[in-house]
Amino acid sequence: MDVWFDSGSTHQGVLVERGMKYPADLYLEGSDQYRGWFNSSLITSVAINGHAPYKGLLSHGFVLDGDGRKMSKSLGNVILPQKVMDQYGADILRLWVASVDYTSDVRISLDMLKQISEVYRKIRNTLRFLHGNLQDYNNDTDRVAYEDLREMDQYMYMRLQDVLKQVRTAYDQYEFANVYHVINNFVAVELSAFYLDIAKDVVYIEGADNKARRAMQTVMYDTLLTLLKVLTPI
Repeated sequence: MDVWFDSGSTHQGVLVERGMKYPADLYLEGSDQYRGWFNSSLITSVAINGHAPYKGLLSHGFVLDGDGRKMSKSLGNVILPQKVMDQYGADILRLWVASVDYTSDVRISLDMLKQISEVYRKIRNTLRFLHGNLQDYNNDTDRVAYEDLREMDQYMYMRLQDVLKQVRTAYDQYEFANVYHVINNFVAVELSAFYLDIAKDVVYIEGADNKARRAMQTVMYDTLLTLLKVLTPI
């Protein structure tokens, strides 16, 4: 009997027995499981029910050190997730996971984590800026209609919708690295270096109910909500 028979029949012992969705939407495992769990699950499910136990498969590579070597205690190159979280925080580790192409083996090093922490800091500071400049904004009473926005504000709205569309597509296709790169580019280049740099002169100087100020706050409000939503899975 194949050693994978037990795990290969979990679709019956877990999904069917517990009244869970069957076939499952997704089976997730390492790239070494095509001849292991994926295959044994397929064979047993087809034999019993005549169809696969899953609608889709997602496999990932393995984590190597910064030089592309397999981690081992003898080499002293093991990077423990708990130590990463203790030093950098869980958010940095999650962001790193989202940033790499998991479909092949990936490398990790302290230098890479430092680079990711800089990206995290930029995103976090941008969110703080957006939130901090909305303290006197009420979306129910202060919102400016799209047609009344200035061209620059309308442009940012269009870019925000483009980003949202790209991110949704990437999430649907499990392309998390694309999610990371789209968000990072939008935050660093179009928001921080362009739009919010201009917005400072408006939201800091103009009167509270100045139309240009309220227009920018409207864009900032929707941008903040959108970023929070697309970042939530990470």
